[in-house]
Amino acid sequence: MRKDYLQISWKQGLLNWGLVLSVGILMVGVIRLSLIKGKIYQSLARENKVEETRIPASRGKILDRKGRVLVESVYRYFKYVEGDKAYQGSGEFDGYKFEGKDLAYDLKRKYLYTESMGLLTGYVGLPNESELKGGKCGSKISSAEMVGRGGIEDGMDCKLRGVEGKRLVEVDAMGKYVRELGRAEPEAGEDIHLSIDAFWQDKIYKLLDGRKASVIISEPNTGKIISLVSSPGFDANAFSFNQDNVTIKNYLEDKDNLPLLNRSIAAKYHPGSVFKMVSATAGLESGVIDKNTLIEDTGVIKIGEYSYNNWLWTKRGATDGMVDVVKALKKSNDIYFYRLGEKLGVDRIKEWAEKFGYGAKTGVEIPGEVAGVVPSDQWKREVKGERWFLGDTYHLAIGQGFLDTTPIQVNLATNVIANNGTKCKMSLLKNGEASCEKLSIKAETLRTIKEGMLAACQSGGTAWPLFNFKTKIACKTGTAEVGDGSKDIHAWLTAFAPADNPEISITVFVERGGEGSDVAGPIVGDILKEWFEEPETLVPRYKTNE
Repeated sequence: MRKDYLQISWKQGLLNWGLVLSVGILMVGVIRLSLIKGKIYQSLARENKVEETRIPASRGKILDRKGRVLVESVYRYFKYVEGDKAYQGSGEFDGYKFEGKDLAYDLKRKYLYTESMGLLTGYVGLPNESELKGGKCGSKISSAEMVGRGGIEDGMDCKLRGVEGKRLVEVDAMGKYVRELGRAEPEAGEDIHLSIDAFWQDKIYKLLDGRKASVIISEPNTGKIISLVSSPGFDANAFSFNQDNVTIKNYLEDKDNLPLLNRSIAAKYHPGSVFKMVSATAGLESGVIDKNTLIEDTGVIKIGEYSYNNWLWTKRGATDGMVDVVKALKKSNDIYFYRLGEKLGVDRIKEWAEKFGYGAKTGVEIPGEVAGVVPSDQWKREVKGERWFLGDTYHLAIGQGFLDTTPIQVNLATNVIANNGTKCKMSLLKNGEASCEKLSIKAETLRTIKEGMLAACQSGGTAWPLFNFKTKIACKTGTAEVGDGSKDIHAWLTAFAPADNPEISITVFVERGGEGSDVAGPIVGDILKEWFEEPETLVPRYKTNE
């Protein structure tokens, strides 16, 4: 029994000595760390520092007239895996996602309607040197802050931009994250509500099928724009959400289609016969003609070695006989308007063109709009170094020669007639009162112009694709020579409906498309057919060999 007791005592003693030894080693380690290396770790801790980093502010959303989101800001979170970004999800700003040591983010601008909206919304990009130096919207901006480029992003940049947040982070001597000390949350920018209807914008863009064209729909009594389509366009996501330098390069180098050019506001064209509404108004208002004044269509007017033909004479060798102003608008008779221009003179035509809004920017809320040109004798002497000739007046009276306009100006001029002589500023913004001015146009003049435009959309008029509509449409076709030495022609048709109480106006332009009635007419018809819910209405078109 004593033997067993001695064995237990020996084992217990060994165990006790082991415990003592372990405690001793631990104490030595503690003393070593605290006394010997303490100064080293204290020095490293002192080298930890606090860094201030930015939290980007989400730009405001861009929405259409029915509240559909067109553009929004999205935070995309990622980790670096072997040097490449591996995205971990996206969505609204969530501060807790920043707690990880290696989780970072991109703030991207997402464009939900791609090409149909690109020229309208614009895109965002980094600030240039001038903006960094001088600031923007009355304040300085950081080199990483996005600013608007074109479209609403640019035109409403100061409202869309928010206020950046800040984050205080402690990092160690190696620059690695230790902890977050505090943050000031970013403030999102203001949402912008447009008068645009995304359904029609997208539908019309697809209807154009890549043609070089512009389609504008607006409310005549407010100037609010329902669609502002320019084709072909571009996908703004290539500049932001899914940045693609190859795609951007292709956009920039496409000199034929010019997808970054907004044809609706930033390109100038001869309007052709859609301008005859202005010439007719000038003639009636100045008293050089009245509703019953007759002018004989001779088919051609010769002045010296120059000939000025009516389109019907050129096409078929036919004439319209004796023509009054209503018939002149219905048939788009050039001889009538040549003679009317001769009676008016260039100055009175210019005066009324400018009243209708030609030769000036409409003031729509996106950058890049051009004013166009309404020529005069003084203008020609200064720009061309020549005096004004009678032939120049002939050309001006039918919307040719030196006259240059934008599609949005043609739509504005159409609204003046539709809205009984009241001109309302064109606007892309849903909210806010319309800005309108009453022009001094007599009621009889307006009734006469409308009568001619109504006749143009009925049997015997020029707008043959619109003859079958139950809804009464007032319209004017236009076929404009390009004037570059080629035989190419631009196609125009501008209209409002219902003719007696206009709900909308629509202007369609197809660059180098052909005859206005043949090319622009069916596009207008296809849109109005759905707008006025006439599924049974036939919109005819010429058959092609395609």
